[in-house]
Amino acid sequence: RSGVIRINACCAMTACNTGYKFWRDALCSAKCVVAPMVDQSELAWRMLSRKYGAQLCYTPMLHASVFLRDANYRKTHFVSCPGDRPLIVQFCANDPDTLLKAARLVEPFCDGVDLNLGCPQSIAKKGRYGAFLQEEWDLLHDMISLCHKELSVPITCKIRIFEDVDQTVRYAKMLEAAGAQVQYEPTLCVNDKVVWYVYVPQNLPDIQ
Repeated sequence: RSGVIRINACCAMTACNTGYKFWRDALCSAKCVVAPMVDQSELAWRMLSRKYGAQLCYTPMLHASVFLRDANYRKTHFVSCPGDRPLIVQFCANDPDTLLKAARLVEPFCDGVDLNLGCPQSIAKKGRYGAFLQEEWDLLHDMISLCHKELSVPITCKIRIFEDVDQTVRYAKMLEAAGAQVQYEPTLCVNDKVVWYVYVPQNLPDIQ
């Protein structure tokens, strides 16, 4: 399950642009979502998906540090068009300032920024991103909080569950408190090969 918040890029974050109201009002209650896929979620695939009913699309995961320093990487990996909305740009990162600066480059062209905390691949372990940051709660709080405060579009997260359900709930609440916003049903998009766990904050009613 995935989702996003849609917000006019020139608007500052306000109380009415957070949580459930994003999904209901700004996102127009999007249900059909094309999640980020490696080497698949480029513009052509997103536009084809929209033609057949997708209401929201994600970019492939972008490396925030490379995106920030390499103009050729930006030109090659972030391509969009006026019809490519609503759009969420997904980054991996392990530094608050780097994530914020990269997000600011796409801020005028998207409806939200997603921090990938779910990638379990060995390259993510080597690069210190994705699911391999899920024990570094202070760092995650700082990254999300900074983007939440400084960006005019919302910050969302995709996470993996812990083996312990209570720890997963505490993790999700920590990210929500830091500023992570609505991704369709939950505040956070949660993926796992075997089990789907959805955390729904108190202000978000159950959605079938």
